[in-house]
Amino acid sequence: MEALPKKLLPLILFGIAVTSLFSVQPAQAYSVTLEQVGANVVANGSGPINLTGLTFQGSVSTNGVGVLPLFGIIFTGPTGSVNVSQYAGFTGPTSFGSGGPLNANTGSGDFVGMRGGLGNLFVPQGYVSGAALSDSMT
Repeated sequence: MEALPKKLLPLILFGIAVTSLFSVQPAQAYSVTLEQVGANVVANGSGPINLTGLTFQGSVSTNGVGVLPLFGIIFTGPTGSVNVSQYAGFTGPTSFGSGGPLNANTGSGDFVGMRGGLGNLFVPQGYVSGAALSDSMT
């Protein structure tokens, strides 16, 4: 096999560099991180949610935010009553610990709720699939 001419090598490297600029980046899904900070546990959620394939079940009013690990339930966002859209068909963990219900003292941002055992997902009313969400609770 004959070696590539010296003038062709820079063109190939340039082509590889330009092509890498147009590579598809994987979509970042909504995720929640739970972290112990001193005596508190802080939940921070961010990212988009794709509602494709889920069934809209109507609007409901929430009753605060918190976590119930035994049944795979976590609600993040503002405390207090918030009107949200409920979807069915969500697949998530049915449990992520053995703890009982823990209500948050503070919360802010977009309300997002997941009930993995029942397959329910809750998002802000009027949420557009794929839009960025951000929330926290302590």
